Amino acid sequence: METLKTPTILLADDEEANRDIIIHILSTAEDEYNFVTASDGKEMVEVALKENPDLIISDWEMPRMNGLEAMQELKKHEATENTPVIMCTGVMITPQNLKQALQAGAVDYIRKPIESTELLARIQSMLKLSASFRQIKAQKEELEKLNILKNRLLSVVSHDVRSPINSLKGLISLFKNKLLSEEEMIKLTSQLSLQVDTISDFLENLLNWAKNQLTKADLERKIFHIQPSINSTVQLVAPLVQTKNITLEATLDGKDEVFADEEMLKIVLRNLLSNAIKFCEKGDNIHVFTSTTEEGVKVSIKDSGIGISNANLQKLFGAEHLSTKGTKDEMGTGLGLLLCKQIIESHGGTIGVESEEGKGSEFWFVLPPNS
Repeated sequence: METLKTPTILLADDEEANRDIIIHILSTAEDEYNFVTASDGKEMVEVALKENPDLIISDWEMPRMNGLEAMQELKKHEATENTPVIMCTGVMITPQNLKQALQAGAVDYIRKPIESTELLARIQSMLKLSASFRQIKAQKEELEKLNILKNRLLSVVSHDVRSPINSLKGLISLFKNKLLSEEEMIKLTSQLSLQVDTISDFLENLLNWAKNQLTKADLERKIFHIQPSINSTVQLVAPLVQTKNITLEATLDGKDEVFADEEMLKIVLRNLLSNAIKFCEKGDNIHVFTSTTEEGVKVSIKDSGIGISNANLQKLFGAEHLSTKGTKDEMGTGLGLLLCKQIIESHGGTIGVESEEGKGSEFWFVLPPNS
């Protein structure tokens, strides 16, 4: 079950006694709250942008910048534009003042001296509003990511997948009409084989990703040693290693027991190994090794290939990532790394990469211990 986050409330008032009264009232409530404070409007803006509170209770008249001005400033920032603000004042209490505060963006209004029951009721109501805003924002961001990925997949299907299929159809037509010599046939078949392999990998990753997105299926976790899974994946990619004339070796810890979905883990291993092979040239080497850390079992796949530029390094594991060609013009989609990230994070683990252009890359992931 997800642990509920303790709400953070920002109290902005140039009188410390007023802030202490609110803290005292809320400390007697059943719910727990975290408090941050500000003694003027400018500080209120600075603290809000730094702490990203769930709710702000602000005095109206404060030095340097009053409560309305501070609230209007926060509306200009994406992180705080939807943070609810309750104006709390004992001076600006006319109906016109109330109208002015609401027009400026306040969601509620409390008069001083503060009545505890009213304060608690309004805070609970506003925190629910804040939680709704945050949920809507998170859903919006997720939809935007999925929309980017949808457009990315459509682009891949329309170009990177359709192109080799059309080439294959053309080759078959030439072969059927006996317009190719045996030498030409062998040469073209070799080129198309790489493209077909790319399509196969893409479709497999697409199906696995779609399954994760649509079904959110529970992981079939069990305790097992990761060494056999790594060895079987190494054997699976052995033909690609031999074709590119590179070296692949594994140094495994032996204390590599994990609590994970073994089949999902093999998907991650296959993608990371295939990616390493893709960016290696003749004579390069790939080293797979495991280690046990405080965070759990770490699996690293290090290669001496062409490496990754800083610009592309920042985009890896994201839906907008555009994959680059390998050393033998192998095509890719970038979907594999996104799938790896989703699988590892669904296990509560972390995944990352270190690379320097021209000096190879090291992809790694850590699976937390069974607890």
